[in-house]
Amino acid sequence: SLLRLLAGVAVVLGHNFTCWLSFRGGKGIATSAGAYFALAAPAAGIALGVWVVVLAISRYVSLASIAAAVALPTAVWLTKGLTLGVVTTALGLMAIWKHRGNIQRLLNGTERRLGHRGPLPEAAK
Repeated sequence: SLLRLLAGVAVVLGHNFTCWLSFRGGKGIATSAGAYFALAAPAAGIALGVWVVVLAISRYVSLASIAAAVALPTAVWLTKGLTLGVVTTALGLMAIWKHRGNIQRLLNGTERRLGHRGPLPEAAK
């Protein structure tokens, strides 16, 4: 329903642009997952599967999140249709935009891998 869709979008936007944090917040990946398990569970399951596989292979949470931000709109377009597809594509693009710092670190080879506790690579200093 439209009300559920608006509530899901509001939750993601509220997380990403928190008013008491000067409209800075998270990247919306887990929040989107929660909303989409209510809105389009099969598509959310596909995106979660992509997230798990990319994380297992790469050990980069950010890369897994970006892959899921591409997979979710794709799965929604294939299973749900136009309105939810357009909204999900916009949210996916926003999630990728919020990861722009991570993308730069991935390109520079300075992004930390999951479980890495040591000092950053020399290129990051």
